Amino acid sequence: MPAQLPARSGAVDLVRLIAVGAIVAGHAFTKEVTQDWLYTWHVAVFFILTGYLWKPGRMLSAEVSRRALSLGRPYVAAFAVLSVALVVVRPGDAITTIVGAAEGGRHAQMPFVTLWFVSALFFTAVLFRLLERLPYALQWAIGLVCAVIAWTWPEPLSRTPLGIGYVATCLIYLLIGDALRRARDRISRPLIAGAISLAVGVVLVSVGWAAPLDIKLGDNGTPVVSTLASSAISIGLILLAEGIVWPGRFSRACTLLALPLLTVVLLHPLVLWLDVSPWAQFGIGLVVPLVLGLAALRTPLSPWITGQERVA
Repeated sequence: MPAQLPARSGAVDLVRLIAVGAIVAGHAFTKEVTQDWLYTWHVAVFFILTGYLWKPGRMLSAEVSRRALSLGRPYVAAFAVLSVALVVVRPGDAITTIVGAAEGGRHAQMPFVTLWFVSALFFTAVLFRLLERLPYALQWAIGLVCAVIAWTWPEPLSRTPLGIGYVATCLIYLLIGDALRRARDRISRPLIAGAISLAVGVVLVSVGWAAPLDIKLGDNGTPVVSTLASSAISIGLILLAEGIVWPGRFSRACTLLALPLLTVVLLHPLVLWLDVSPWAQFGIGLVVPLVLGLAALRTPLSPWITGQERVA
């Protein structure tokens, strides 16, 4: 294990690992199998984590620069790799598909289907940095207005260039994550609180009150209730992980495995072309990009492949 791992929460990294596994499974298996239980939370949790790990007070220019490096470089590199793979495997419609991918958002089709998440996270984080200077109540008012807009006009928002319109859907999740950050010191029993939160989300989904989400396609589920369900499940996972993961070898292993997860998110769609079983697609799609990312961490290419600085 590298000696110079960044100082990160192994518990949060465990949640990241679970969520990326859910994303890969959501693509490998049919929606009939995964939609209700995975699509409800597996993307939303990353926006909640962004709010939960928020560092107040950073300059806007620093936020733009930091996100452009950690998200922008892997975005560009993955776009290039996926474009080459598409030209080699399916040259007939490659140009049209690449043009759609360059437009981003909902226009990005296989194998570019996860690019929207990266651009949406960038724009939402930058907007949140702008809003943090406003009174807290006003931040929430803006977030709620954006959520209403997203529930009202999801289709046109999902077709905006680079998916910038997704910020209307995703901003509320950053606010929820930030609210958890502010309240975390008052949660003395994270295991109990996490179990209750997770149970609430599961009940909302299981009884059919909360429809699953597909943010990329502009499907935001059941207004209000789906947001509550996805947030409850995400918060439950975070608190449960923090209740069971303590500093030590397991925590460090979670951090090491989580460092190249952006590589997995961006490159696993290539595996969906393989004529193998869904279980094989899931295993290969998770393991191969992860191994590639882990190897890249020790090279100067790490910022472009993983979004992380080189690890010694």
